[in-house]
Amino acid sequence: MSTAIEHGISVGISRVDKFFFMKIKINGVLTHDDYERMVPMLKSSIDNVKEPKVKVLIDAREFDGWELRTAWDDFRFGMEFREVFTKIAFVGTKSWEEYGLKIGSWFISGEVKFFKSLDEAYSWLNQDEVVPITPVQKDLYSRKEAIRDDLESLFKSNLRVTDFNVPEPDGQDSSQILINILEEKLNEIKNDVQAGKYRNY
Repeated sequence: MSTAIEHGISVGISRVDKFFFMKIKINGVLTHDDYERMVPMLKSSIDNVKEPKVKVLIDAREFDGWELRTAWDDFRFGMEFREVFTKIAFVGTKSWEEYGLKIGSWFISGEVKFFKSLDEAYSWLNQDEVVPITPVQKDLYSRKEAIRDDLESLFKSNLRVTDFNVPEPDGQDSSQILINILEEKLNEIKNDVQAGKYRNY
């Protein structure tokens, strides 16, 4: 006597004008058939909407992985809708999910973030944000996470230099001094921007 293992995707979509909120709950091991049911639902929801913007909450707390074929479905899904998703909050419990999400974020133009709490995910999705309209806004907001990561890397690399240069440094003290230096420079740049220094840069 075989025991059926519950698996699948449930999808809920709400819409205000061209803005959509999509909640996906994943159970068990995803199959090709699960994607075959989900993708047409999303397509029919955003059909005839010019430049739709979709925020996605993925509840994967009971997610156990993909079938091999479904990994390819996941990649194709991301590529097909890469310009549609503005934010994806992935709620899970396993470290490999967070790693996989980082790889998946390479194929999505919007922001992708991993959470272990539904409340934190909802809070992040509901944060006020600028809706990119101009080509400059679209470019910079599509690279927002990369820019933030660059700044964090600059901070961490300078922290490591201090750790190398100073015997037994106080990491908290070093961090605060670095933040002050970065803030001082950002304020200088802000003043230069307001003065029009970079208008024709």
